[in-house]
Amino acid sequence: LLHGYLLEGSGSNLWTRSIVTSLCRSGETVHLFCQDNHPELYDFISEFRIHHPDGSEEIVFQRESPYEGKCIMHKPKLGDLLPVYVRDNYEEFSIVVPMIELETEILEKYIQTNIDVVTKVCNQYEIDVLHANHAVLMSTVAYRIKQSHGIPYVIMPHGSAIEYAVKKDERFYKYAEEAFKEAGKLFVIGKEMVSRVEKLFPQHEDVQQKMETLNLGVDTSLFELAPPAKRNSNIT
Repeated sequence: LLHGYLLEGSGSNLWTRSIVTSLCRSGETVHLFCQDNHPELYDFISEFRIHHPDGSEEIVFQRESPYEGKCIMHKPKLGDLLPVYVRDNYEEFSIVVPMIELETEILEKYIQTNIDVVTKVCNQYEIDVLHANHAVLMSTVAYRIKQSHGIPYVIMPHGSAIEYAVKKDERFYKYAEEAFKEAGKLFVIGKEMVSRVEKLFPQHEDVQQKMETLNLGVDTSLFELAPPAKRNSNIT
């Protein structure tokens, strides 16, 4: 699962935490690529590996999983720069820049760094499918790995990449267009996201046909049943 950002907070970060937890409960082994600084806080992460620019690999921790499956988190070491959709503060990165403000050479270096790490892990663990979050730039990573290694992929677009990158800069529109055309499926949350994708690529019927709607749900394991005598007092 190619996420590229953090696990704390809401939006795609929350979705990633939830889906990885669910997959681990189901007995799957998930390889998660992201930039989170505190993976020890998430019980679904059984192993944390940092991949350095020189190709070396650092195992930060290994631990037993409380679930039937497990998640191995891989963090490509990027240096000081993190391309983002909206300017914000990120622990560890001293240079956090909206990606539309970056030169193409810098974007390509970021993409290639992720490609190198993901390819290495795919070869090591014989991974046979990739899931890329966002319309850009993890989708481009997945697209190019398919071109070079034949590994299929799916994309789950989220609003921020579409609104703050793809719609604002022709470079990112082209990145998204080529990735969406080659994806096996596009997972979309609700009619609103379906509409966004249709409006982005009205000329590509094949892109529209690839969309598969995912319904959001509730993790009932987070709730505790209230005994009958206390139910009225728990209703607000």
